[in-house]
Amino acid sequence: MREGLLAYRVRAQMVTAGTARGDGAFVVGRLGGVQAQLHDMSLWALSRRSGRTRAQLAAEFDAGAFVRTHVLRPTWHHVLAADLPDLLALTADRVRRTLDTAARTAGLPPATRHAAADVVAEAVRAHGPLTRAEVAAHLTAAGLDGPGGRWATQPLAHVLIEAELRGAVGSGPMRGKQHTYRALDLPPSRRADDERLAWLARRYVCGHGPARPEDLAWWASLPVTAARRAFALAALRPVTLAGVELFVDDDAAPDASPVPAAMLLSNYDELISYRRDPGDWGPYATDAVLRAQGLVLVDGALVGLWTRAETTRGVVVTVSTPVSLSARARAGLEAEAERYGRFAGLPATLTIA
Repeated sequence: MREGLLAYRVRAQMVTAGTARGDGAFVVGRLGGVQAQLHDMSLWALSRRSGRTRAQLAAEFDAGAFVRTHVLRPTWHHVLAADLPDLLALTADRVRRTLDTAARTAGLPPATRHAAADVVAEAVRAHGPLTRAEVAAHLTAAGLDGPGGRWATQPLAHVLIEAELRGAVGSGPMRGKQHTYRALDLPPSRRADDERLAWLARRYVCGHGPARPEDLAWWASLPVTAARRAFALAALRPVTLAGVELFVDDDAAPDASPVPAAMLLSNYDELISYRRDPGDWGPYATDAVLRAQGLVLVDGALVGLWTRAETTRGVVVTVSTPVSLSARARAGLEAEAERYGRFAGLPATLTIA
């Protein structure tokens, strides 16, 4: 993100010293949504802000304290079930239009997808939680075949996303390494359209720090015109920070906070959930960043990628960077690796390649 802005955002994001607090559900509610393609790394993003271990966060997730579902953009997010009615009312139709195109490409016409989603919702309610394989078995038993006569991964995913966009199903407890789906009983949104837009803008800015309407549009799959209207309805106050026109959600001037010397972030961490500016990825191409397990930030700048390898004896955190690291940065990375070890409940070793 634009140089200098991170200092105004780290406190709202709860990643600077002294700001971590609450449990996983508190963090999810504060941020409004936490991108969650890699489930394990999304729990690390919650731990980075709460101090909770992976075991504690996994127990919260299994109990339904927060839900992993497709919302905001056509991708996985952790959200609070209480927020889902409003989030779906705002974004489901737009996400569904994207899904229509992707599903057709996978050989799944809308009529088949919708009929299959009906079966999924009924099966999960009657027999859930269900794994994906079990969902596919119920579809086959109902006489519904996927493209080519079987439910391959991608067409089945489109059906499940459709059921999620209806608010009918969401994540259930893990069964070993397999995700499951459980039925959701969501009340209808009680907010009117304008109230909902204002609520979303306030929630985003509260949890992400000073932002632009374009940032909200990117984050929530909204047209920029709708995001601008949301900011206006929320009565967000304009400020200029680091030479950029932004908006804040209170009367006090936002303060710059110390940016951690080093951070090991998940690859889709909410700290980077803003409209991309030229140069945001440092020495990396966008595809490399999106395929990475994790991102290495030094003084707020992206300088490398990281992976972790776990055994029963410990975890090895490997940082890869083309940048020469200072002693301060190395010490910060050592502290981050130790933090990850506490999250995993294992002794941690840092390797810098």
